[in-house]
Amino acid sequence: MAGYVYRSETLSRLLKSKEPVLRLERQFGPPHDYPQKMLETVRKQLPASRAVYRLECQTRVPQRNGADSVVLRIPARNALFAEVTRIVDERNQSSGVVYFGVDDAVSPTNRLSPNLAIPYEKIDVLFGDKWLPLTVALLDKIPA
Repeated sequence: MAGYVYRSETLSRLLKSKEPVLRLERQFGPPHDYPQKMLETVRKQLPASRAVYRLECQTRVPQRNGADSVVLRIPARNALFAEVTRIVDERNQSSGVVYFGVDDAVSPTNRLSPNLAIPYEKIDVLFGDKWLPLTVALLDKIPA
């Protein structure tokens, strides 16, 4: 397994976060189904009080996805990854990877997991041509 996984993320989403963590997300609205068959199979078997949350990553450094995006680097040995399941992303089998887990469904519409999260201090962000520890202060310095 490679030393890191990568994720292209919108700067605005990170800045809107009320706490310095990257939370796993639910799939919503049309279509309601997950694009990954395994996640959808698990979701259909859960009671309404539980939900499937996921974090889609790449095994190679992705390109920034627009002016409002940043590239994140997460150690593949992150503690959260030991608690969730890793599968190959069926839509990008050569370099896509999905981490998913089951958590409480706080409400029928909550998008973010209440418990499945990675603290910013465990994540790096590509700033210019250097990887730096992700902090709220650094996010404020990144031009949108």
